[in-house]
Amino acid sequence: MKKTLTTTALMCLAVLAISCGNKKGKDAPIAFESYTDSVYMVNDSTIGDLQTYIYEGMLPTDAGIPANYVLTINSYGLNADGTYSLTESYTETNGMTRTHRDEGEKIVMVGIPNDSTAIVYELVSYSNRPRLRLVAEGDSALHKVDKSLKRVSNDIKHKLHRK
Repeated sequence: MKKTLTTTALMCLAVLAISCGNKKGKDAPIAFESYTDSVYMVNDSTIGDLQTYIYEGMLPTDAGIPANYVLTINSYGLNADGTYSLTESYTETNGMTRTHRDEGEKIVMVGIPNDSTAIVYELVSYSNRPRLRLVAEGDSALHKVDKSLKRVSNDIKHKLHRK
């Protein structure tokens, strides 16, 4: 009798364990997850290679002096976050030419006043220079916008063109 009771109890426990393991609710544990699954997602071939985009043009400096800008953007796609380097050259009123170099992160934002789909690049300097905000005009030009994301001017002097 004792042996039959033990066998019956074991069978009930097995049935209970199998039926509980087959729950398909929200709290059901993931059956198999491996380290290679996560690595596969990181090494996904659809991410693409690091790309370099170069833009050149004239923009006014913070002091209002027209300057030649060369902006190099490195990212895994034009509309993805990345890094940048910027060279700004201008001639002062005394005739001296000044060149400033800056590097930092490119942050992509979406939307400006009157255009909720516009792509905006915010350049955040590693050296705490004021942020530069540029709205993309397709993939061929970047137009300077102010802190409130409004175009500074429609003048060509506020655009950088892709090289």
